[in-house]
Amino acid sequence: MSRKQLLGLLLVLLLIVTGCGSGNRSSDSSDGEMGNVADPAAPPGYGEEKGNDDGSLGNSEQKLIRTATLSMAVENVEDAIEAIVDAAKRAEGFVAESNLYGPIDNRMARLTLRVPVATLDAIIAAIEATGKLQQSSTGSDDVTRQYVDLEARIRNLERQEERLLDILEQADTVDDILRVEQELARIRGELEARTAEFRYLNDRVDYATIQVSLQETSTASSTITSSGLKGVWQRGIAGLVNSINAMLTGLGSLVVLLFSILPYLFVISLVGMPLYITIRKVMKNRARP
Repeated sequence: MSRKQLLGLLLVLLLIVTGCGSGNRSSDSSDGEMGNVADPAAPPGYGEEKGNDDGSLGNSEQKLIRTATLSMAVENVEDAIEAIVDAAKRAEGFVAESNLYGPIDNRMARLTLRVPVATLDAIIAAIEATGKLQQSSTGSDDVTRQYVDLEARIRNLERQEERLLDILEQADTVDDILRVEQELARIRGELEARTAEFRYLNDRVDYATIQVSLQETSTASSTITSSGLKGVWQRGIAGLVNSINAMLTGLGSLVVLLFSILPYLFVISLVGMPLYITIRKVMKNRARP
C-alpha cells in the first residue's frame, strides 16, 4: 500500500470515528437534559451524578448553579447599597448590575451580585442585616451531567486535533494537506466553542447570583428615630408649590378652553337667537284665545 493511500485511509478512519463520537454525544446530551434539575426535597447527594475521566458518570463532584433573591425594606437606600457592595467585595465578589430610582422620599434600588458560592450564606446574612426582610428565596440547578459531558467533548476534540496534526505532518500532496487542514479547522472551531461554553458554565457554578431589591422606608428601623421628619420642611414646600402649579395649570387650561370655543358660541348665537325669537312668538300666538 502506497503512502498516499495510507494517509487517505487514516483520514477516512478519523472521519468515521468523529461521526460516531458526535452521534453518541448527541444521545448523551439528550439524556442529560432530563437530569439537570435537582429535587429540592431530596436529601443531600440524592440523584448526584458522578463522572470518570472518560466522560462517563461515576465519581465527579456535583455541580450546582446557586441563586438567591431577596427583597428588603431599608431606612436609607444609599447606606444599604454601600454595605451590600462592601460585603460582596470583601468576599471577592462583584456587583454585576445596580439601579437606583424613585422619588427622594421613596427611593428604590435593584442589585445583581456575583459572589463565590462558598460565601453565599454569609452574603445573604449581610444583606438581611441592612433592614427588614420582606421576601427571600434560594434555588439551585444541578448541571453535573452537562459539566461532565462538556469535559468529555473537549478532551475528545483535543485528541482529534492531535491526530490530525500527526496526519498533516505525513501528508505529501496538496490534496491531502487541504483535506486535513479543512477537517482541522472544523475541529478547532468546535473546540473553541465548547471551551467557551465550559468556561461560562464553570463561572456560573463557581459564582452564585443574588438578586436584591431595596425599598426605602422609615419604618424599616428597629429603633425609634426621627428619620421620618427628615426634610419635612423641604417636602412641605415642594408639595405646596406642586399644588399651586397644578391649580394654575387648571385655570390656564380653562381659559384656553373658553377662547377655543368662542367661535362656536358666536355661530350658535347667530343661528340660535333668531330661532329662539321665532319659537317664542309662535308660542305666544298659540296662547292667545
